[in-house]
Amino acid sequence: MGPQEIYGKGSRGPLLGPRPGMEDVDFSDDDTTPLTESIYNGSQRSNMETKGWDVFRVLPPEQDSSSENIQKWLGNAVKFLKVFAYMFTFVVVLVCGVVTKGTTLFMASQLKPDRTIEYCNHELERGKNYAAKISVQERVAWTWCIFFAFLVPELGTTFRSARICVFKSCRRSSFSDFLVVWVFESMHIVGLSLLFFVVLPELDVVKGAMLTNCLCLIPAVLGLASRHHKESKRFLKVVMDLVAIAGQCTGLFIWPIVEFQNNNVVAGAIPIAVFLTSAGWWENYVDRRSPLAPVRQLGRIKDRLKRTRYFVYFFVSVWKILLFFSSMLLFLYLNGAQIGPLFSEFKSSFVSHNINITRVLDRAGPLPDLPGGQKLEEFIQILSLGSTPFYVLLIQITSAYLAYIFGKFACKICIQGFSFAFPVNLTIPVVVSLLISACGLRNGDPCFFEGSIPDYLYWTCPNGDFLNDFVSNNHAWIWLIWLMSQTWVTLHIWSPQCERLASTEKLFVTPMYVSLLIDQSLCLNRMRDDEGEVKTEELELDRVGMDDNDISHYYEIISINTEESSQPTTTKTKTSDSITRIYACATMWHETKSEMMEMMKSLFRMDEDQSARRVAQKYLKVVDPDYYEFETHIYFDDAFELSDVCDDWGQVNQFVRLFVNCVDEAGSCIHQTNIRLRPPKKVPTPYGGRLIYTLPGKTKMIIHLKDKSKIRHKKRWSQCMYMYYLLGHKLMELPISVDRKEILAENTYLLTLDGDIDFQPPAVTLLVDLMKKNKNLGAACGRIHPVGSGPMVWYQLFEYALGHWLQKA
Repeated sequence: MGPQEIYGKGSRGPLLGPRPGMEDVDFSDDDTTPLTESIYNGSQRSNMETKGWDVFRVLPPEQDSSSENIQKWLGNAVKFLKVFAYMFTFVVVLVCGVVTKGTTLFMASQLKPDRTIEYCNHELERGKNYAAKISVQERVAWTWCIFFAFLVPELGTTFRSARICVFKSCRRSSFSDFLVVWVFESMHIVGLSLLFFVVLPELDVVKGAMLTNCLCLIPAVLGLASRHHKESKRFLKVVMDLVAIAGQCTGLFIWPIVEFQNNNVVAGAIPIAVFLTSAGWWENYVDRRSPLAPVRQLGRIKDRLKRTRYFVYFFVSVWKILLFFSSMLLFLYLNGAQIGPLFSEFKSSFVSHNINITRVLDRAGPLPDLPGGQKLEEFIQILSLGSTPFYVLLIQITSAYLAYIFGKFACKICIQGFSFAFPVNLTIPVVVSLLISACGLRNGDPCFFEGSIPDYLYWTCPNGDFLNDFVSNNHAWIWLIWLMSQTWVTLHIWSPQCERLASTEKLFVTPMYVSLLIDQSLCLNRMRDDEGEVKTEELELDRVGMDDNDISHYYEIISINTEESSQPTTTKTKTSDSITRIYACATMWHETKSEMMEMMKSLFRMDEDQSARRVAQKYLKVVDPDYYEFETHIYFDDAFELSDVCDDWGQVNQFVRLFVNCVDEAGSCIHQTNIRLRPPKKVPTPYGGRLIYTLPGKTKMIIHLKDKSKIRHKKRWSQCMYMYYLLGHKLMELPISVDRKEILAENTYLLTLDGDIDFQPPAVTLLVDLMKKNKNLGAACGRIHPVGSGPMVWYQLFEYALGHWLQKA
């Protein structure tokens, strides 16, 4: 072999052609081709029969990298924190939901006109019965508490909508879309005010808690109407929808009939309140694929609202506040309450005022010395605790907000089943159980809660024996049907399909929550993932082994040379366009061997991780939400030098040769066996040359060798180079539609690396999660941890921490 074959011809030209005698060698690999050729030096024993005496192999020494050392103790800590997060979030959501529901019903119980409650006689006269009558000032305070509890999340919606409309992008909606939202939200607010100012004060607290499971009628009907022919198990779902609708409909007449028998005429408002309140969650249960034209139209409005929601709700939230306030005044007036004291007694209602305590003398017969023979009543006045309504309101607002925040947190970190769906569905059963116990204790001893709850305030408890009277005569058993029907209607919260760290807009339909119905708001407002689940059959995974110059190497496209490509396609995008594509881009110059080894081992880890995901998805039919395609591009600056033989010839410098020698060693360290990769494919390029490796996991590693006599050198120009090459040439020049290019660009990421970086695949996944969370985010950086010891490393630790938290974060 002469020097020309070694060093090539031309002025400083590198050796980029195939080695003599290897022109026809196919360097392509696929998943069915084992890496067992003789060039692997017998590293895999399937290549040859193992001799009895040849059982020893020299493996590279195990030298854990810094990232691996960190992960050993970090893995156990993460497992503990995950279990703690599961349990803590579950407890917070459940406790806050129960407290919110209990305090809300407590406030509603005080609104019944002329309500009396048995009073503790410890501080008066033992052995005698006393009753406290709720004063006008007390009812005024609790009325405003309900209004303020409703007001807080609506103000949050207003401020959030205003902030996004002013400081971010927001589209205006059409008048027809605005009108549809306005009608449904108005129905919801009227029903909500009717429920809390008329219906719930007239019911005992256990019935009131049970009735809140009967607020899914309109969502159930719309969910049934949205079933389309492409759904799996459609017949079974339709049958269950009909059963759920029938269960919800029983709430329209069962308890009104029972209450009419008890001469409670106000209970006739139950069907209206239940029906109107359920209209607030219409948007989550309509689908543009519905067979019914009106529901399809609502589904299209729902899709348009994703872009115009904050513009619409900036005005709708203000309207909801005004309408709730007006409805409150109207229903209180129609229920016989005076409107004037709501304003004239506002200040005095939140300070101490007089409460009338009445001693009732139970006499068998009429008193002869009194006209009419009435029973003798003794009146005593005590001072109320003026701060009680404020503290109850504060507890209600805080617990509702915490339930919402921790529920959203559970959805973001994908622990929704146990830490969100389970506690939300448990809220009403726990509330009912606790209220039954509390009412039983209070009925048995009016002084049981003395010192914790004011003696003149309590929930409206059911009378008589619970099991015999309440369950049988009042048909409380029907509540179990309502609970099961609500569970079916909200079944989507048990099987979420959203990505990790999803934005609030992807998790919930409306921006905030309804604090008066916190558990129903959380489960009915949690967005249904209508997007179909990606199937492995739809993913094109056989992309390795293709020519690197072929633009279809990473994208599904139809060849422009075929007749089919000229025909317009019916679908604008493909499912595989949404696959995450990661290009690892590293710039190198004069790195040492240890620095090269750290980066190469990190790349081999990524190759191994991507291969495992691809094989599981291709052969085991596992849909991996974190699946990604990976390709490495390494840019060597000033990669050529004058030949040792002739000044007119060029050769790669010592750093390129050192890098090539490190490839097999780095792979051996990661895979814990002696391996040799196939020789790289050499391609001449206008800027120098290119070496194309196929790693053991079948991902490509492309080494771009830059000749500074042909292209600008240094790191920043290399970054410009791979930006134009990967994003401009390989993406924007694809002969596909603009819609597909937009989806591909949205799911393409450049992982920029230094030549001495050491990282693990989970770190890359976290960065991708952050990028997916916010489409407006252009770049994300992981925290860098310097390794080593000594004063200089201490300073680096401080400097990097300062830069990360005060600049990058």
